[in-house]
Amino acid sequence: MTATIDPKEIAVEYNLRAEVGREFLTITHLDGWGEIKKFTKKVLTFEGRKFTWCSWNSDTNSCTFYRMLDGSGPKVAKIS
Repeated sequence: MTATIDPKEIAVEYNLRAEVGREFLTITHLDGWGEIKKFTKKVLTFEGRKFTWCSWNSDTNSCTFYRMLDGSGPKVAKIS
């Protein structure tokens, strides 16, 4: 049996916070700011929805992306 790594996919944790009108994706187990900074100013697409960079946590070496449930928030454009 063989497996391949898809360089355009990453494991995320999903969290819905309806009380604040947002949903979040968190990327964990990163190796400090050097690895985390690669994700700043990026957009993640998850199940067809776009999430934008929100913050990072130096204690847990994780970064978070968010999306407003009502569709408001940052708009994104594709760089070609």
